[in-house]
Amino acid sequence: MEIIVYLHDSEHMDSTIKVLDILKRCDLAFTFKTFKSESIDEISDVIGEKVRRLPQVVIDGDRVGGYYDLLEFLVNKRLTNYAGELQDGESA
Repeated sequence: MEIIVYLHDSEHMDSTIKVLDILKRCDLAFTFKTFKSESIDEISDVIGEKVRRLPQVVIDGDRVGGYYDLLEFLVNKRLTNYAGELQDGESA
């Protein structure tokens, strides 16, 4: 699974930290790309879809979305639950 996290280099928002944390806890390899530009249109062009905010997660070329969208994706893959707990009972 190829996972790319798009984020803004000057923002350390809670959602960015949550995205990176849950990917690490689920032991999923990922790369990240940072943007210095504030232009959401430029960022949307790079991602390939109109986005409203960062972070955005793209998995195997498909945009999943932000933190809650990623959580839903991981729940459907049975890697975690809605409480953020890993399948083996650890807390994510």
